[in-house]
Amino acid sequence: MTHGTEDFPLWGGVATVMVDDPGRLGAARQAVDHVIDDIDAACGAFRDDSDLARVNAAAGRPVRIGSTFLAVLWTALHACDLTGGLVDPLVGADGAGSGAVVIDDPPGTVTIPAGTTLDLGSMAVAFAADRAAESAAGQAGCGVCVCFPGSVATAGPMPDAGWPVRVAGGRGRGHRGEPWPEQEIVLRAPGLATYSPPAPGRAPGHGAGRSQVVPRAAGVRPIVREQHPWHTVSVIGLACVAAKTAGIAALASGSAAATWLGSRELRARLVDADGRVTTVGDWPAGPGHPPAVPACTPALKC
Repeated sequence: MTHGTEDFPLWGGVATVMVDDPGRLGAARQAVDHVIDDIDAACGAFRDDSDLARVNAAAGRPVRIGSTFLAVLWTALHACDLTGGLVDPLVGADGAGSGAVVIDDPPGTVTIPAGTTLDLGSMAVAFAADRAAESAAGQAGCGVCVCFPGSVATAGPMPDAGWPVRVAGGRGRGHRGEPWPEQEIVLRAPGLATYSPPAPGRAPGHGAGRSQVVPRAAGVRPIVREQHPWHTVSVIGLACVAAKTAGIAALASGSAAATWLGSRELRARLVDADGRVTTVGDWPAGPGHPPAVPACTPALKC
């Protein structure tokens, strides 16, 4: 089956929109662009007028915010609660997480403690992917697959052949000098997310295209790479947000990551510091001769 596909630069990587009806690609892309603009206005870390920037600049004082920012924040705080603080959006609060963020006092505002910042990071991108796929499928009236950096979401009718995506192992090379292993798979699920903690001391990049949403591939309590053997973890879930939450929490679990994922009956692929791959659950095999989706490779490198 031939998919309609369009690639474009986004948030330091490449985004891809795929549709199962090539004639509806324009409508799908228009819906995706609207969601990107909305998320960027709410969570853009490198623009002074975003809700995120204003909340962080006013730490200790209430800031009036919009509905999109509130939805992303609730999603991040819920992930914090579900994982017992492993996925913590509040930086500098010693794990206080969801309990330290005050929402709606006064009405329509958010307040974070002085001396802290919110890092919605990868969670905002996963949220954007889910919302963009749903919006695009509704507007285009066909099956849609959206690949954002580290985040893939599908919506609408699932093609019989599934969606061909390439799961990347990470940027750079492993300890042995080998490139991180990639895998082409057929995705037949609503969400797929890949997460890799930033290298110690690595400065965040500003990316290309639109203003950068992700300040440091985070949305998680800082992880020191030497504390665990994993370079990246990719998870398939019922939504991209759910997959991203599980991936970040698993990496934060250190050497017990595979056990943590397996106990929750999740499908996952972990790459260690030497490039060795471990799979958990019924991780999908690659297709025999899949159509190439080159843009999903940089998009999946967190």
